Amino acid sequence: MGYSNTKPFESREHILWEVGHCNRAATYFTFLSFVFIALGVISDLLNMKLGLGSTSWLLLAIFVGVVFVLGGLLHMQMARFLLGMEVIKKD
Repeated sequence: MGYSNTKPFESREHILWEVGHCNRAATYFTFLSFVFIALGVISDLLNMKLGLGSTSWLLLAIFVGVVFVLGGLLHMQMARFLLGMEVIKKD
């Protein structure tokens, strides 16, 4: 399943596949953000650097969260919108 140059989605199955793919990506990005937050808190509690300073870990968690919202969620919402438009056109 890849992207078509003429249409954003080839069929209903492709839209559903994209929504599922974006849901998996959302799970990974959310887990990654929580890991970065935990590293920042642990780094601050132990008063030591775990590769980065505690503030840097927290900023990295915010950055990953924002990138996910701008990329993954908007793509997933567009796929759901097109799926809904397909249902409306059939009626």
